[in-house]
This record gives sequence, C-alpha cells and structure tokens, in this order.
Amino acid sequence: MQSEDARYLKRKVKGGSLDVHPTEKALVVQYEVEATILGETGDEMLGDRKKCQKIIRLKSLNMNTDIAALARKVVEECKLIHPSKLSEVEQLLFYLQNRKKASGKAEKRVVKPRDLTPFEGMEIDEEANINKVEEYVELLYEGMEEKVKGATLILHLARNPDNLEELLQNETALGALARVLREDWKQSVELATTIIYVFFCFSSFSQFHGLVTHYKIGALCMNVIEHELKRYDLWQDELQKKTKTCEDDPDNQALRKEHEKAFKKYQGLLVKQEQLLRAGLMCSNVFLLSGDENHKQMAMCILYHISVDDRFKSMFAYTDCIPQLMKMLFEHGEERIDAELISFCINLAANKKNAQLICEGNGLKMLMKRALKLKDPLLMKMIRNISQHDGPPKHLFIDYVGDLAAQISPDENEEYVIECLGTLANLTIADLDWELVLKEYNLVPYFKDRLKPGSAEDDLILEVVIMIGTVSMDDSCAAMLAKSGIIPAIIELLNAQQEDDEFVCQIVYVFYQMVFHQATREVIIKETQAPAYLIDLMHDKNAEIRKVCDNTLDIIAEYDEEWGRKTQREKFRWHNSQWLEMVESRQMEEGEPFMYGEDGEMDRPDLFYSTDGITPASGAVSPDFFSDPYAQNGDGQHGGGADGFDLTTGTSSRPATGFGFRPDEQFFYDYTSSR
Repeated sequence: MQSEDARYLKRKVKGGSLDVHPTEKALVVQYEVEATILGETGDEMLGDRKKCQKIIRLKSLNMNTDIAALARKVVEECKLIHPSKLSEVEQLLFYLQNRKKASGKAEKRVVKPRDLTPFEGMEIDEEANINKVEEYVELLYEGMEEKVKGATLILHLARNPDNLEELLQNETALGALARVLREDWKQSVELATTIIYVFFCFSSFSQFHGLVTHYKIGALCMNVIEHELKRYDLWQDELQKKTKTCEDDPDNQALRKEHEKAFKKYQGLLVKQEQLLRAGLMCSNVFLLSGDENHKQMAMCILYHISVDDRFKSMFAYTDCIPQLMKMLFEHGEERIDAELISFCINLAANKKNAQLICEGNGLKMLMKRALKLKDPLLMKMIRNISQHDGPPKHLFIDYVGDLAAQISPDENEEYVIECLGTLANLTIADLDWELVLKEYNLVPYFKDRLKPGSAEDDLILEVVIMIGTVSMDDSCAAMLAKSGIIPAIIELLNAQQEDDEFVCQIVYVFYQMVFHQATREVIIKETQAPAYLIDLMHDKNAEIRKVCDNTLDIIAEYDEEWGRKTQREKFRWHNSQWLEMVESRQMEEGEPFMYGEDGEMDRPDLFYSTDGITPASGAVSPDFFSDPYAQNGDGQHGGGADGFDLTTGTSSRPATGFGFRPDEQFFYDYTSSR
C-alpha cells in the first residue's frame, strides 16, 4: 500500500465494562478503539484495535453525596458510558460510598454489588446459557428435583446483569417462577430460596421494582418468613423436649444417640432456613448490613410506611423501637432531623400507648426543649399529636402552656405557630386557667386579627377558631372574648367560609361552647344573627354539623322563647315538608284560607316527630323540662342527652372539637416540603 493512497481515517469507539478502582474513589471504564484507514474510494486499507481504559475520579464522593444525582452527572459527562447503564453506575457509586478501609488502606478486593452469598444447592454442574432459558422454564413444570434445577439455572443467568433485560421481557419465565414460588414454597426450602434470590437480583435495580411488585414477591416473602419463624419455634420445642429426656435419664445411650441425631438435623435445618431468611430479607446484600447507615434509612422508610396504617401503630409499643427513635432524635443535636425519622415519629405519636412511651422519663421535656429552641414545625407536630391523648400525657403539658403561648406571634413562622396553637387547643384540662394565659400573653388581639378572612393561611385561621372553642369552655374567658368583639368576627368568618365543612363545624362548636355562659349567650342571642345561621345549618348535609347545631339550638331555645318557637317551627316544616306542600297546594287551588295561622301548627304538638330527642311524639313534656333552670358555671345544670354531649359543669368529657374528637393526624413526608 502506497502512502499516497491513504485518504481517510475512520475511528470507532466501543464501550465496554464498568468497575470500581481497587484503591481509589474512582470508576474504571473499559472500552475499545477501532481505527481503520480508508482509501480514496472508501475501501478499508488497514485496521487496528486497541483496548483502553478511562479512570473517572470522584474526589467529592462522601457519605452525604446524592448518589443518583452524581450517577446522572457521570453518565452525562462521560460519552463512553451509555445512558442505559445509569443504574449500574449508581450501584458502583453506592459501593464506593460504603466501601470500608482496613488497616488504614482501602480494600484491594473488588466486590461487585450484585454478588450473592453462595448457598447449599446453588452449585450446578453445567453452565447456564441465556439461549436455553426456555428449556429451564420447562423444568419448572416437572417434579421437585427438576424445578430446583430449572430455578437454579435461571438464578445463574440472573446473576449476570447483562441478562436481566432479556429475562425481564420473558413473561413466561417470570410468571412460571412466581407461580412455583407461590404454590410450592412450603414443599422445598431450596426451591423457595433459589426463586427468591432470582427476584432479589431484579430488586437491585429500580427500573425492575415494578416487576417485583406485580408478582407480589414482597408479600410472599413475608409469608415465608412468618412460616419459617413458626417452624423454628417448633424445632426448638422438640429439641428441648429431647434434651430434657436425656437429662432425666443420662445413662440411656439410645436416648442420647437419638438426641444427637435430632441435634444434627436441627443444625442442618437451621442452615437452610438461614439461607432462606437471608434471601427473603436481602441481608445477603453487602449494603444492607445492620451497621450500615443506608440500611437504617431503608429500614426507616419501610417502618414509616407501616406506621401510616392505624391498625399497626400500636404494634410498635411492644418493641424497643420507640426508645431507639428517641435516641436518634436527640443525637441530631441542632441539625435538621431527617424527613423519614421525624415523619415516622409523628405517625407513632398519634397512638396513645406510643405517646405514653415517648413521654416516659424526660421524653416530653427533651422534645419540648428542642422544638422550642429550634422552632421546628415538624417536631412540634409530633408534640401536638402527643397532646391529643387524654390521660397522663395530656396533663404533662400544663408545665409548658406558657412556653407554647409565648410562640403565638405574627413574627413567628406560620407553620410553627399552627402546630403550637394546635397543641394548646388540645389541652382540654379542667384545672387550666385560660383567662390568665390569654391576658399574660395578650392572645385575644392576635385571635381577633387572625379571624379576618385572608389575614393568614386557612390552616392558621382554623387553628385559631379551634383554640377559641377550647378556651370558651372557661366562663371568664368566654366573657372576655364577648367584650372584645370576637363573636361578630367569627360570624363574618362563617359567611366567608360557609362552603368549608371544617370551618363551619368548628365555628358552630364555638357557639355551642359560648351559649353555656350567660354573658356570651346574651350576646349571641340578642346582638347577633348566629341563631338564624344555626337554624339554616340544622339540615346541612354534614352529620357532625347537624349534631352540633341541634345541641346549640336546644340550649338557646330554653333561654329565648322566640328563637325556641322559630326552631320548632323550622323542625316541623322540615319533617313535614311534603304534607305542608300538599296542603298549601290544595288551598291555593281551592282558594280556601290556611288551615292554621302563621304559628298555628305550633298549637298542634301531636304533629311533631320525636326527632330532636326532646319532644316526645305524644306532645307531652315533663314538668321539669322547662322549669329546670339550666346554665353552666353558676347558671345551673343540664343533663347530657342521647347525642353524646355531656354538658355538666366542668366536665372534661365534652368533645375537644366541633367534631367531638380530634382525629389522628397522619403525616406523609416528601423531600421538597417542610410539612
């Protein structure tokens, strides 16, 4: 070949394997360069290939590095790495992040993150071939020995990440594996272990998580683990019985041999069981060792999801989980608490038994100290959940009422103030001097300002309304609020929020609390149109709103005859609306005068239904019904009705809110919001 004949040079780069550097925090990219010299006509004149490697050093990699973000950056900047290998890069970076050093030097032995711990039965005498996967699937339809062999061969294929994509497309193979696991896991420990390991290989990559979920492998693993734990207990009981028999008759050689045989069998079973449990729990993954920080985070996420369900919250009270969580909270110092940790704690605090454990010793004191110092809304949300439970935990808050009230200020963060207000509103404690608290911390002007529609976020305004409902249980507080002009402000807010059931119910509950006291009752009845609003809301679609309205109107009716007649007339018209429409229609057609005057129907008590729990169907009432003077805090007493409200003086059994209870507050965290 003459040099003048060479006209062009064609260079082709082919990507290869990825690995971690044995001693440095770096990735090693193996690739191949193919150079070809082309002639003038484009024909190949000379070619050569050369294997190369590129080292990508990661000096900024540490325990706090966002692995996913770093992996994306590496793939974007290094053209030798195909985007399809993003997950593989993540795994290698994850390994580098957690690689331990020995004797001051980095480990030289490279362990790939997908390596599995070999187990008994995993070895086979033939090499698995991806092209023969259909043959391996056919073995899954044969006897138990063939099923184990077929699953083992597929496992060897799954251990190579290059085969996972092809296996993922083979629905027949995956469906067969899932079916065999579901139907035969009790028949063979080896079979169950092998198939679970196959799905573990898929679970190492996020893009395959949907596959694992689709076949409900997680639920199957939990069933397997539960069954094996029960088997373990049975094995131990049986072995202990044989041991005791030998101790009772130490000279009996036959019993001793039988015991030794049983013990060896027990040890063999344990080995197999441990392999199965390791596969089901993924403890074989080097990154999920119990001492690893990332394992803690993963465990925290799983436990958080469990804690969302009310059925399982109480289970944590019977473990050592809560003391560990409290220790983790206090170990953070003044640093921001991890979202997973605080979210988990918030959910657990919604359970009464858990709340009691959290408060043991100086638990509540330490939480309050940290929350008040850092003004942390999430930590205060946890405290708020604790405060909702009646009993000892709630009474512990008496020492912190002043600290919480001091946080109620327009200068503080709204999210933080919301949680502080919510905590105070939960403290429905009879011995608490709310009047002193309101005066000392000048809270009434703050409440009045925040009741104006649009003055703050709706969540904050709602907490102010709930707080007013709580302090209105106190006679002197109710009088103070009446003089301040808060009642008209509440009515204005009711007009603005009439479409919001939560607002309406809590505002009506404020009226319900205030009509117990003479000072506020007179203001509500004589100076406002609150009773008219209550009559309109008697037939609201929300059952809780109807209940609170009925109870409030019943009390108003006992002290004001005019509103009592209006209430009864409205109840009559509502319950007899069809009959009244028919009568009025006939009278309009026939031109006859009405059967009764404006209030004529009120003279016919026999027409009433006993729907309100007050007036019997016969129309007769007890002589004591209207003659018994009723009031709260010095105005007399009124017995509780069938609606569940106990209106006796000073009782703490009256509902904490307009809904009669404060529902457990779940918390779902995300990484983009502080709430």
